[in-house]
Amino acid sequence: MLGLTPISTSIITVLINKQMPNQNNQKIAIVHDYFGQYGGAEKVVEVWLGMYPEALLYTAYFIPEKFKSSEIITQAWEEGRVVTTPIQLLFKIKWMQKFQKHLFWVYPILMSFLTVKAADVVLISSTYCGKNISIENSPSNAIPKIIHYCHSPTRFLHGLVTETDHKSLSGFLQALIPLFTFWLKWMDLNAANYLSKKGAIWVGNSKFICSLIKQVYSVEPILIYPPTDIQKFINIQPKQPLSRNSYYLCHGRISFHKRLDLAIQACLELGIPLKIGGTSALPKEMEDLKSLVTVYETKNPQSKGLIEFLGRTTDDQYLNLLENCKGFLFPGKEDAGITPIEVFASGIPVIAYQAGGALEYLQNGINGVFFKDQTVESLKSAILEYQDLLSKSTFTAAIIKETAKQFSQEIFESKITDLVQI
Repeated sequence: MLGLTPISTSIITVLINKQMPNQNNQKIAIVHDYFGQYGGAEKVVEVWLGMYPEALLYTAYFIPEKFKSSEIITQAWEEGRVVTTPIQLLFKIKWMQKFQKHLFWVYPILMSFLTVKAADVVLISSTYCGKNISIENSPSNAIPKIIHYCHSPTRFLHGLVTETDHKSLSGFLQALIPLFTFWLKWMDLNAANYLSKKGAIWVGNSKFICSLIKQVYSVEPILIYPPTDIQKFINIQPKQPLSRNSYYLCHGRISFHKRLDLAIQACLELGIPLKIGGTSALPKEMEDLKSLVTVYETKNPQSKGLIEFLGRTTDDQYLNLLENCKGFLFPGKEDAGITPIEVFASGIPVIAYQAGGALEYLQNGINGVFFKDQTVESLKSAILEYQDLLSKSTFTAAIIKETAKQFSQEIFESKITDLVQI
């Protein structure tokens, strides 16, 4: 089907099977695209592993050092319950890990040779290649129940990207993408059709994503918002009044589509401190953001020190950052967005781009402020509007916390359990 010779097919299958732990008595299988960076999608898998601690986890590759902060995911790896493809051997070489995104075209191929066996239920978390996995019937010869939690249709294959989505990639990699798009799109649609024929239940993580799933894959998904550990944040009491706090905050996985460049530029031009927590899988993304700051500081020495890159933070550091910040900036167009819900649970308002998942949880003037255009000027106007509302004590921490409760981990687990038991 993929144009591979019988010999190469056999080699790939043997390499994969050698990595597979004993599957006896395993009833639940979990599938995820890959584990190269810890973010919202990986938190969904983390919750599933907590719900089903004996489950096998299938993925294209797993980089253990990226998940030291997650005891549950690390435990699955250390117990040998993670099944990977042959690309795992390559990424054992540390310097090769920087080519994770360059090898995007090979992951769906390798995942198609990975087979889930002896499972009664298969939980798939995917934006890309997870859906390409093969699934055998259960020991009783029944087709396993398949629940596909789709964080987003594969963006670059279905025209769901913006003109800025690939700007941080090298010119060489940008040139490669169109060459692979046609057959990768075919594989993606073929994989979606395969799951649908097996009776998969499709789940979207927001109304926005549900509409895209229906548009791209011609299926009717169920809406289940992603899990947020509300209890971890609910006891935070923000320093009041917020208007006196010194800095704004951005936090989470750093990626070009999150548009942190807008937050940085807006805060530099307004002379407002901004702390940025998180890391990127691509060193060039961090270099570009830091270069943006350096160039501005060179021309405007008085702005030196306004922007602070914190890198990876501990849970305690994150909670402390929330407790003492003026507000949270969320300038990207996100499919859903777990981080803003964590911020709401802390009683902190959010300034967000008026698009994507933010439309489903941000209430203008109640728990935050929207900006309409993804530009520096639009964000600056929203920040000034927000600061005016702060000076009038418009926001109430208790009301903001209340808006987060419908997105709790408990509700997510209950709805997943209901689907598994149907």
